[in-house]
Amino acid sequence: MIPKPYVCLAQEAASELVIKKSRFLCRLIPAETEEQARQEIEKVRKEHYNARHNCFAMILGANRDFEKSSDDGEPQGTAGIPMLEVLRKSGLTNILAVVTRYFGGTLLGAGGLVRAYSGAVAQALEDARAERHIPAEALRFRIDYADYGKLQSIASEYRAALTADFGEKIQARAVFRQEDLGAVEKKLREAFLGADIYEKDGECYITEPAE
Repeated sequence: MIPKPYVCLAQEAASELVIKKSRFLCRLIPAETEEQARQEIEKVRKEHYNARHNCFAMILGANRDFEKSSDDGEPQGTAGIPMLEVLRKSGLTNILAVVTRYFGGTLLGAGGLVRAYSGAVAQALEDARAERHIPAEALRFRIDYADYGKLQSIASEYRAALTADFGEKIQARAVFRQEDLGAVEKKLREAFLGADIYEKDGECYITEPAE
């Protein structure tokens, strides 16, 4: 079964909300594992060691099947879960949101906290840049110089990244989308008359800007 593409952050993003003198600083951070996310949370806590709260929410995995959140001392359900709900609606994965609160002296109430924490994440997402990760397969080739044009043509047709080393023969590597692989292999058999000119070089992902 071909894995599905997924969309994640291309780089960090941030926002700041000030509500009744309380400052809510949001950072959106790319993270592929829970351990990586934990390390990023600790960095934020060290940076904002004098803040009242550093709440977080995360969604991880190509299938968005890992979620975790924390209210970090705020009333239960007023920070982590509202932040997580905003991340769910974004469609992004491998994303960590940390919202740091500097208390301004005025209590906001449960509803006010929910709006503040979710709003800080939503505002950061407005300026975030996303990228799509598409399942792919790398193929490694060994061909004669006279055949390189045929390989270039097939790679171009399927928008594959192609690199080559030019020695006695051409050693080339092309990365094709997995959804195209069946058609690509058929084209290669036809173009090279069934010759054994390539081997699979591992699964990977193609990264491109998300629309």
